[in-house]
Amino acid sequence: DELRLTFPVRDGVVLEPFRLEHNLAVSNHVFHLRPTVHQTLMWRSDLELQFKCYHHEDRQMNTNWPASVQVSVNATPLTIERGDNKTSHKPLHLKHVCQPGRNTIQITVTACCCSHLFVLQLVHRPSVRSVLQGLLKKRLLPAEHCITKIKRNFSSVAASSGNATLNGEDGVEQTAIKVSLKCPITFRRIQLPARGHDCKHVQCFDLESYLQLNCERGTWRCPVCNKTALLEGLEVDQYMWGILNAIQK
Repeated sequence: DELRLTFPVRDGVVLEPFRLEHNLAVSNHVFHLRPTVHQTLMWRSDLELQFKCYHHEDRQMNTNWPASVQVSVNATPLTIERGDNKTSHKPLHLKHVCQPGRNTIQITVTACCCSHLFVLQLVHRPSVRSVLQGLLKKRLLPAEHCITKIKRNFSSVAASSGNATLNGEDGVEQTAIKVSLKCPITFRRIQLPARGHDCKHVQCFDLESYLQLNCERGTWRCPVCNKTALLEGLEVDQYMWGILNAIQK
């Protein structure tokens, strides 16, 4: 199964976030799918019905299943992937057990889960490969544009490095910056160099590695400067790509 990114669908919440009643061991939650919606879900591999649980204080709404929770949909028990730690919990995808019309989610608990919320929503799950191809078509910055941007950012990068203090004192000016050809995420050679639109550094990261990193938690932060670098603001640097290709061994 290929890696996929996950994005909420606009107006796609099917069951608004809800809490379980205190000390209620078994609860049923009904939702309805119009036949046309169900049909579209089944036709499109990039659409899914996502059910997840998260801690009520978590603004990021990261998936977090209490140990005692069990879920079944239309009387089919589902396996919750909790992974090795609480950051590796995965949401449930329900479309394969859903039907047109009335559907029932049954939640069974053996301990209080009042601290958690549950939500059911439609999500768009494009494959990393398709997103990568889309970005190459739409967000490939021409080399000359990249050079202009690098020049503009150069002074701010120089100012933030230690050499900047020399600038005013004895006229020493930084004229070069070392850029690694290794991705700061994987520490392997960059294949497709990218940055966020608001990034001020020359250093790039590998685009595919960055997309893969955001498949699970989707924090969308630049691994170089930690600024927000959302999907729609990513830029592929054709100038750096040319350099990487030129020195490919």
